[in-house]
Amino acid sequence: MKYRAIFLIFVILKPCFADAEDFQKISLDYDIQWGNLIIGYMHITLKKNNKLITLEAKAQSSKAISLLYEYKSHLMATSYKEGKNWKAGSYILRSNMKNRYYSTIMHWNKRTGKVNYKIDPPLDLEKVYSIPNSSLKDVIDPVTSLMRVIAKINSNKSCATALSIFDGRRRYNLFTKALGKRYITNDRPISFRGNVVVCGVKITPIGGHWKESKWDAGQDKFSDIKIFFGINGTDSHYPVRLELDRWFGIITFRLLKTRPGL
Repeated sequence: MKYRAIFLIFVILKPCFADAEDFQKISLDYDIQWGNLIIGYMHITLKKNNKLITLEAKAQSSKAISLLYEYKSHLMATSYKEGKNWKAGSYILRSNMKNRYYSTIMHWNKRTGKVNYKIDPPLDLEKVYSIPNSSLKDVIDPVTSLMRVIAKINSNKSCATALSIFDGRRRYNLFTKALGKRYITNDRPISFRGNVVVCGVKITPIGGHWKESKWDAGQDKFSDIKIFFGINGTDSHYPVRLELDRWFGIITFRLLKTRPGL
């Protein structure tokens, strides 16, 4: 199943730069739909202040899909603010797919910005492309990249940007483009309805991607991957919907008003 990459967008961490009472705590719940089938759920606990973001995400496949493709993950990460920019602190992912265990542990040196990481199992270079060490300079994790985009939107700036991303197993460049503002209706009774900022996404793979994948990044359009950012009872924009249009179908990532029972 190709949709497992969708789960790699979120993280967790512990406060280390400020007292716990300074943090705002936010909970976000999503379901993940492929065609007409709900294939998974995700629960996120976010703690933040103006200097640090800590986030914990738990994801799992739905009962309907677990018989064919069982998936569980626990993702942890930290991002801290230096000047006006969000920097990567740590990114830890532990997951189980089809009874196979995977772990990724990454930490960034605050002084040098260099990332140190360990993955288990190592990349199978017969199946995926290697990741050049030279490409790991000035990289950030997926969560920090998302926070940079959100910071631009919260400042009423265009979400357009270019980011160098490394998640321990994949190295890619991500480009975002502003696709305008709109009002979306709730396509499910408990999903988000309201004003959103729409950003298109394109990805250029550098290493770690499948050698036999049908994906051709050169054929992608910004409209193929769209993230809808809305304000849902907070003072900040967050992803309220994500639509991924691929050769195997459309995946919808949807913010819910109630927790689906992770």
